[in-house]
Amino acid sequence: MAALLLLKLAMMPNTVSTLLPSLFMFARWIQSWIGLLIATSAVVLMLASKQATAADVPVQIEFTKQQGQLTQEIIQLLDRQHYQHRDLNDEFANDVFNRYLKLLDPQHIYLSQADLEPFNYLSSELDDLLAQGDLSPMAALYNLLQQRRLAFIDYNLGVFSQGEPMFDFERLEDISTSPYENPRVTNLEALKDTWRKQLKNEFINGQLSNESVKQIKDRLQKRYTNIRKRVLQVELRDAYLAVSNSITTVTGPHTTYLSPRNVEDFNIDMSLSLEGIGAVLQRDNDYTKVVSLVVGGPADKAGDLKASDYIVGVAQDGDPIQEILGWRLDDVVDQIRGPKGTLVNLQIIPGGDLQQTKKTIQIKRNKVNLDDQAAKKTVVEVLTPEGLVNIGVITLPTFYMDFAAAQSGDPNYRSTTRDVYNLIQELKSESISGIVIDLRNNGGGSLREANQLTGLFIETGTTVQVRYADGMIQKQMDRNPLLAYNGPLVVLVNRYSASASEIFAAAMQDYKRALIVGSQTYGKGTVQTFGDLSSGQIKFTQAKFYRVSGASTQHKGVIPDVNLPSLTDPKKVGESTQDHALKWDRVKAVDHKTYFSFEHIIPQLQKRQEKRNQSSADWQYTLSLAERERNRPKQISLHLGHRQQSWQEQKDWYLNTINTLRSSHDLAPVTDVKDHDFDYDNAQKDPYILAGAAVIADWIDMAH
Repeated sequence: MAALLLLKLAMMPNTVSTLLPSLFMFARWIQSWIGLLIATSAVVLMLASKQATAADVPVQIEFTKQQGQLTQEIIQLLDRQHYQHRDLNDEFANDVFNRYLKLLDPQHIYLSQADLEPFNYLSSELDDLLAQGDLSPMAALYNLLQQRRLAFIDYNLGVFSQGEPMFDFERLEDISTSPYENPRVTNLEALKDTWRKQLKNEFINGQLSNESVKQIKDRLQKRYTNIRKRVLQVELRDAYLAVSNSITTVTGPHTTYLSPRNVEDFNIDMSLSLEGIGAVLQRDNDYTKVVSLVVGGPADKAGDLKASDYIVGVAQDGDPIQEILGWRLDDVVDQIRGPKGTLVNLQIIPGGDLQQTKKTIQIKRNKVNLDDQAAKKTVVEVLTPEGLVNIGVITLPTFYMDFAAAQSGDPNYRSTTRDVYNLIQELKSESISGIVIDLRNNGGGSLREANQLTGLFIETGTTVQVRYADGMIQKQMDRNPLLAYNGPLVVLVNRYSASASEIFAAAMQDYKRALIVGSQTYGKGTVQTFGDLSSGQIKFTQAKFYRVSGASTQHKGVIPDVNLPSLTDPKKVGESTQDHALKWDRVKAVDHKTYFSFEHIIPQLQKRQEKRNQSSADWQYTLSLAERERNRPKQISLHLGHRQQSWQEQKDWYLNTINTLRSSHDLAPVTDVKDHDFDYDNAQKDPYILAGAAVIADWIDMAH
């Protein structure tokens, strides 16, 4: 319980200091638990006999009186303490109803418009029912969903049992590549056509992976058999999590109910007492999706697993791969976790692109240590008209503090600010002309450390404002006039820079102390705390962050001074993409000094960088991938011949793009994309770090 207690204390109004781990990463973690609900709503059942036995029928959910009372507790706590007050009215009822449907049937493949007609009254009356603790309509809808899953399986069984050909692969028809955007169909017959297309697409994907029809059938039947066993084991607590989180998340995406088991698992994860691969996972329909990697963890170090990858199979070292499609998330995690030093094999689909070929990777399990997440330095050389100049680079994966060591009185306890200060002193001895602080993929961490790190680069002043639900504004201050460094500074950010990272970057921008380079940040500008319930806890938003300029970091994040191309689509990643995210607003600005006057040179800095982009094979490679992703078709063909042609064209394009990049680095071409192993982890090769360093060199040049 220590880790959870520290987080509670850290978020009290009189301190508002966020301790490691970051609440942004916690939000990622809790998504994995919400994903359990998606898993139980998007899975399929199989092998039901015509005369079903009791074991073939899903458990009929009936919520208890205690769960009804717990729901009333949740609503009352949110009404009293949440930053964004929501009245218990028809609008609230409609939002909760739609959120519940989204959790249960996110791809609209189980419930039709006709199915929902008897439940549509909930969109205006659910608020009254919830206030009374009446969850019976929610249970009825959940039970209907379970019945429809059986109907889905009956359909699939009919396809599996018929002889070949099972599908007309010459038929000209398409399927959406964005199933979560599909409209809800009108009736059961339309649903059956959706099921047919999905299963046909599964077969085509198998054929593109060079599987025989028999292999595809055997694999799918085995998958659905396992899924069926797991779905029939759905427990009352799983269904209640869907109800409770449909209520909490309509007040904001970072407000979540934690059952007693969730709290226990969270404490285990936060203490890092269980070894694993260091990845945050969530359910995405039948798939297990990698949300993010723990910086310095085994998966991050190995380099083969990336955010957005699907994990579709797991095996202990030496064992055959076991397919995990449709598994409960906690069961997947149990398979991936294991003793330190042991090996786990993962079968993945890169980028979650179902048209990509599966590949198997191996990761050695280990603990994530503070040293692995600590700040690190390097020096890169930049060619200028006056010759080569040295630019220091400090990579900061998270805002950390060894709170236990500090509490025990250890004078040498580790923290972001202490480590960065020492690294700056080392860089000064290496004749640097500027420093790049790399905050890419830094999801946040200790607010105290973001405040103190800001103080290394300004004399004194406000670093961030925190506004509470009652309107009270608390200013976090740097009162130490010590300057660790007063030279040219660039802060490198991307869409995954969030929370404490945004506070630091925003302060550097508002004080005109540094140029912000990269892409728009995540936009998480809220503060969460924990509240106790009779059963479990609730994490809820209690405050918002505001810059010294008065603008919130919520929703909009930090906009760079110099933009760099990004492979991350801001329409798919970021706070602004979350349902019911708190909106951007502003408060009164705080008086503050500025350190540099570079507004007039920013347009020229951008032009120079864009010119470098055009002549750089690395940036052309990035731009090509980004454009390819933007223009990705919204529909793919279910005509086998057309699909095979499209698949081959895609592979050829990617291979040619890779070999163009390799040629620019004097590397031999490859005949298979799997053989491409270019290392961008080396700072001297990382185009983003080199761009940040080049911007500093341009800044110095223009200043002269």
